[in-house]
Amino acid sequence: MSTTFNVTKWEEQPANALELEFPVNRVQAEYELDGDLQGKAWVEYLLYYLESNKEDGHLATARISGFLHFEGQYKGKTGTFTAAEKGIFDKGSLDSPGMLIKSSGELHGLTGSYQYDFVGENSKLILDFKDDE
Repeated sequence: MSTTFNVTKWEEQPANALELEFPVNRVQAEYELDGDLQGKAWVEYLLYYLESNKEDGHLATARISGFLHFEGQYKGKTGTFTAAEKGIFDKGSLDSPGMLIKSSGELHGLTGSYQYDFVGENSKLILDFKDDE
């Protein structure tokens, strides 16, 4: 199972602009999802830059930790879930799997995980979900 997503918002700023030896940025992002998941996701990330590239951010390397909150539908059921993500972004490749930690509404009982997959211009989430109901 998979779903495509578009990043509709990406706001990134230093966690502490006065402390250059602490290269951590905070990110607030929003995704529009279509496919097996239909709806919107809000993401809060902390990025620790191991290697940065100010000319092209896609060439940077950063450790990632964050949370994704989804609201919408999965297989015709409406609800929400929150997932924790942890991984690395390395020069355009993202390895930051998400693990569902709480679900509600008609999605109550939904568990599992997802992986990011970028192929060309397509951004996808590869879903490994289980519905306990």
